[in-house]
Amino acid sequence: MKHFSNEFCELELFEHYAVVTIQENVSFTLQKANIIRDRLRKYYKSKHFILISNRKFNHTVSVDIYKQGALPNMKGIAIVSTNCEERDKALKEQLLYGKSFTFFDSVEEAKSWAETFF
Repeated sequence: MKHFSNEFCELELFEHYAVVTIQENVSFTLQKANIIRDRLRKYYKSKHFILISNRKFNHTVSVDIYKQGALPNMKGIAIVSTNCEERDKALKEQLLYGKSFTFFDSVEEAKSWAETFF
């Protein structure tokens, strides 16, 4: 496992999935998403993976992130949150994403789901 962190997120990279946690009250923009995408490209290269978005902190997500498109080797997204507000926001994001997109109450559940792809 590799770990990366900066002022707006923490990113954990595993063999089949990545777990990203955006910090509290961050405006998650396309520019910030591209920093994470670069890390994902370098780590996974062309290997398939799942992105797990751990939404334990409230933050905003720009729709431009979805409009730019996902990495071609990203097979799906798991949103982890028990917060109803976060789930409501993620439901709107789901409409912008054309691959597997699902919700979980815990990171462990999301990791188990991610492993079913491999």
